[in-house]
Amino acid sequence: MSIVNKYIILRECFTGHIKNKNIDLNLTLGVYNYGFWFNGKEGIVILEDKEPVIAIINIKTRQYKIYSANKCSDNYIDKLEWTLGLKEDLSEFFKIAKNDLLLSLFATKYSRWRPRSTSLWWSLVIGVCQQNASFIQGWKMLYNIIKLYNRAVVINEKKKTIIPLPPSPEHILAEPEILVKARVGYRAKTIVNIAKHILKENMETIERTSSVDLEKKLTKIKGIGPYTARLALVLAFRKYDLPPVDRWLKKIIALVYNVDERHAEEVWVDKWGKWSGLAALAVTITLDAEPLTRALERIKNRKLLPEDQTSKPTPLNLWRFLK
Repeated sequence: MSIVNKYIILRECFTGHIKNKNIDLNLTLGVYNYGFWFNGKEGIVILEDKEPVIAIINIKTRQYKIYSANKCSDNYIDKLEWTLGLKEDLSEFFKIAKNDLLLSLFATKYSRWRPRSTSLWWSLVIGVCQQNASFIQGWKMLYNIIKLYNRAVVINEKKKTIIPLPPSPEHILAEPEILVKARVGYRAKTIVNIAKHILKENMETIERTSSVDLEKKLTKIKGIGPYTARLALVLAFRKYDLPPVDRWLKKIIALVYNVDERHAEEVWVDKWGKWSGLAALAVTITLDAEPLTRALERIKNRKLLPEDQTSKPTPLNLWRFLK
């Protein structure tokens, strides 16, 4: 591992092509992403965080290049496939969705979308920044965290192509005061708690346990509730059986399926089963993560596809606004 101006230099390990044409790389790499990791032509995926490993994927040619700070491992290719859901069979989910009042149009148009997975550490931070915040408020907090901690790798020593990375738990604990500058508010304490927890736990085995046990484990971290824990299950482990249901989604479920809000989660799980968490994520894309009043209005007017937006960020175009 070599370092230039405190940035870690990565060397190329593997080159290959993504052969699964059933995956839309533009959607998979572009949804809920920043401009420094996706630009419409290439997407960057972080495969390993502690000792950085990244993949750069060309959307048009579907070629990928994997870069590592240390020794190269065939496991990196497996990790790329996992991160992009290349071998994940979502046919059952989309079959259910095509007959759903809320997601039928989404299922028809976006059946080649796959969620990108990320580390447990970063998925929890994502969840915390969404607490009591609008879509753009939450993602601006995450953007500020990445920019202010200024952690990055270099993949071309001569051209010094710099790629930002999220701060590690160690970075957070070394300089927790930066979180204040990132304007995360009360969430700073929770992020520090998460960092401490991640460093204590054996994260190699945690994903082998059930979703219920994982939720119990994660909600023991002060500041982490069921919503944040379940969102982490979706983003970090591709476990979809426990839905991250907040007030926003409860109101939507109650309206769409004409049920009492108190029974919203029960109705959702009954309908979606093991895909409940994925369906919850898909709803946010479908409705452009609009504020609740606007989201309910769109449902009543049957505007159930992401809108072409040039004036404001949405999950589909966030990368155009935060670069």
